[in-house]
Amino acid sequence: MMQILVLERLATKVIAAITVLTGAAQVIAPGSLLALIADTPPDRLAAQLFATVGMFMVLFGGILLNAQRRTEALSVVLLWGAFQKLLASAFVAWGVTHGVFIPAALLVAMFDGASGLLYLDLRRRGG
Repeated sequence: MMQILVLERLATKVIAAITVLTGAAQVIAPGSLLALIADTPPDRLAAQLFATVGMFMVLFGGILLNAQRRTEALSVVLLWGAFQKLLASAFVAWGVTHGVFIPAALLVAMFDGASGLLYLDLRRRGG
């Protein structure tokens, strides 16, 4: 049981770091990255909104990394981080079903969905 908790904590740290890095990449090169998953070439507005999403990814990933060192806040951060990941998953899947994103974007949705479930399970175990 303790080994699972250690693995979940490690996986959560890795996911948080990936979230920070990919979010920062979206801020730096939003149009180029959006073009990889968009069904049509992104315009300036879409690129700006994608960069804004990236900024929130940096914040959510960063707060989760920070909360793992200050565990009194971890339960709350895991809950809201899970909401962010699960809703991001749902919105990307919605975008695929509505032709906004290409089907390969479902890989992003699955990663975020699995991450959200991991966060909830780690929270249930006491972080």
